[in-house]
Amino acid sequence: MGGNSATLEAANVIVLTLFEGADPVAREALKPSLFANLVYVAAFAPVTGVPAGDYMASPENEGSLALSLLVADPAVAGAVRIDPGDRSRHAQLCEAFYGDLDDATATAAISLLGADAPVGIPTETFAVSPERYGTVPHTYIVCTKDNMVPEALQRRFVDEIDAISLKPTTVFEFDSSHSPFLSQPAKLAATLADAFATDRCD
Repeated sequence: MGGNSATLEAANVIVLTLFEGADPVAREALKPSLFANLVYVAAFAPVTGVPAGDYMASPENEGSLALSLLVADPAVAGAVRIDPGDRSRHAQLCEAFYGDLDDATATAAISLLGADAPVGIPTETFAVSPERYGTVPHTYIVCTKDNMVPEALQRRFVDEIDAISLKPTTVFEFDSSHSPFLSQPAKLAATLADAFATDRCD
């Protein structure tokens, strides 16, 4: 562990988070010095102590298709469950995740979706501190045609991140659905490369 820790101590890691994957990233288990940047792509970023699931009922989430995808009560199923194997639901999944993809690519992407996500993530409560999380540079990629996390909610997360951060979040806008890594991969890669280059120069 000693050698590994020394390697990590010198690392400049850029962490990319998608949707509710932002929850664990916001934790303060690792030293801020390990991170060059936390990049959110149309992702939940609940940094104020409000559970991620509570944002589902917020005015900023109006129009989200996320809840309509559920095929079971999470409290009963023990999971946040969708059914990508049901062909009759593919049009709904495509509208939610892949609205700017061609049919073949969207169908292939749907085939890779998992049915269950951990039920604990939307209900967990935690807050972060300006002294740790707030010292790490943040980048947020706002997807303006996102039907899972509406633009208004994405911008609320940016505001909440900024409220506890030393520097404002760097914001990029993509005219894309929830999945720019599939619809605009070259632009996303270039944006991430720019973020890395900027952090290396700071």
